Amino acid sequence: MSPDRSVLHLGLRRSPLEWQPEIDAAAQLGHAVYVYSDTGLGHLGLPDDRIAAFTRTEPAEDVAARALRQAQDGGHRPAAVLCWGDRYVDIAARVSQALGLRGPSVTAAAVCLDKAAQRRALEPHGLNPRWRTGTTAEELMAAVGEFGLPLIFKLAHSSGGRGSVVLDADTEPDELMKLTSLNYEDSDAFLVEEFVDGSEHSVSGLVHGDEVVILAVSDKYLAPGELRTTTTVVPSALTAEQLERVHEAAERAVRAVGIETGGFHVDLRYAAESPVVLEIGARLGGDLINSHLVPLATDGAADPYRSLVETLADGELPRPAPFVTTAAMHLLPAPADADLPALLSRLAEHPGVRVAAEWPSPEDEVVVVVTAQDPDTIPAILEDLRRRTGR
Repeated sequence: MSPDRSVLHLGLRRSPLEWQPEIDAAAQLGHAVYVYSDTGLGHLGLPDDRIAAFTRTEPAEDVAARALRQAQDGGHRPAAVLCWGDRYVDIAARVSQALGLRGPSVTAAAVCLDKAAQRRALEPHGLNPRWRTGTTAEELMAAVGEFGLPLIFKLAHSSGGRGSVVLDADTEPDELMKLTSLNYEDSDAFLVEEFVDGSEHSVSGLVHGDEVVILAVSDKYLAPGELRTTTTVVPSALTAEQLERVHEAAERAVRAVGIETGGFHVDLRYAAESPVVLEIGARLGGDLINSHLVPLATDGAADPYRSLVETLADGELPRPAPFVTTAAMHLLPAPADADLPALLSRLAEHPGVRVAAEWPSPEDEVVVVVTAQDPDTIPAILEDLRRRTGR
């Protein structure tokens, strides 16, 4: 491994189940790995000269400039800059642009980091639900009066569903407005969107130049009455005709927001007639889709993290791989008084389980990854695992 062939990662995902495979993918391709983050770095196992900290309050341009100086002082020039989490996309774009590397442009990053800007970009393509944006309780109530209930309230600058709420008759507007403090930018901006009935999906892919490669479409299942995903399944059970429409919608969305190189995820709902885009990220998504589900479902023929590094560092897009089995990620409640190691051991004993681990969330959950040749058996496997939690 040569230190002058390196990859710079910005930020960290919550779980090592996701960040470790991406670091491993870069290392396996011969890159020295550097990580700069605003979260704890001591558990990465990297040398001190390959990690650096920044704070969430620092402007993106300042963090980008410091990352460049540290790379130069360390004698390495990144071949690719990757990021975890939407709040790091702007920094990654700025560093990539300054170094002349492949990656989302600063302009595309700005659009993807502002859900209202996303909606404006998608409007000409017929991919939006009805929506309004605002910064005050009065604008929120005006949208409710225009559209009726239920509606979805979203923060304009957030990811992973943070601050998203279903609006109903019991919602207190002033209490809802307090959620805008969770915006990762100093902003009171929010969106109100029509609640779209239909199945929920996430599209994972890569883009470079004129070509968009869809690696997988996943099916997502939400907790009852919530917007939080509890189960994600690859590949999707949509019909071939529905998948074609999903692919077309995702590609139009990626081009509309201006992503020209890098990874992306497009979350959408398949309504009665066609897909409706929920949001777009200029990075590969989470929920173990790219770290575990796609590699397992393709028997290792597809590795999204590895392909992302190859696309950014060398301009080499992968070919989609056929799915040979079904893989699912599922969150299970962990009883407050549970012996966690014993619980994880019980779950891991199930023949369908490939991973059983703690999951960093406020819900006291553990995560399992399961596989099955017959996708119809997945629900029975998950029910058996729920029984093993004692809940």
